[in-house]
Amino acid sequence: MAFESNEAAEAVSEEQVIQLVRRFYERVQQDKELSAVFEAAIPAAKWPQHLAQMVDFWSSIMLSSGRYHGKPVQAHMRHVTSIQPEMFVSWLGLWSQTCTELLVPELAEAMLSKAENIAKSLQFSLFGIYQDIPRSVPISPAPTTAIPV
Repeated sequence: MAFESNEAAEAVSEEQVIQLVRRFYERVQQDKELSAVFEAAIPAAKWPQHLAQMVDFWSSIMLSSGRYHGKPVQAHMRHVTSIQPEMFVSWLGLWSQTCTELLVPELAEAMLSKAENIAKSLQFSLFGIYQDIPRSVPISPAPTTAIPV
């Protein structure tokens, strides 16, 4: 099934967003480099709230739910001394890996395209750098664990 980008975005379900966000942040917490930044920024007791906020964020991005009302640039700016521009490669790589694992290729591509734009925007806002951020995991045929459309 081939989707246009907007069609794929609209085909993502709320349940898929929830599963994707949970799995992605499990990976973030296991990543040596990224976990240090997140541990400093988010106390352990606040992780459930952060995950709920990230579900709202991605639901707003992908499903136009309008639930997210935060300010991502300002939130990241508070931690700019802990963030390095190269970390966006790791962040995007984990997102790509998670999308590829959990979603069919068209949906994975739609989610990854949005994440690439977000990463570029944040990197520019925080560091004045505007560049493509390489994907570490290509989108390939549907994985056996993909969440169906």
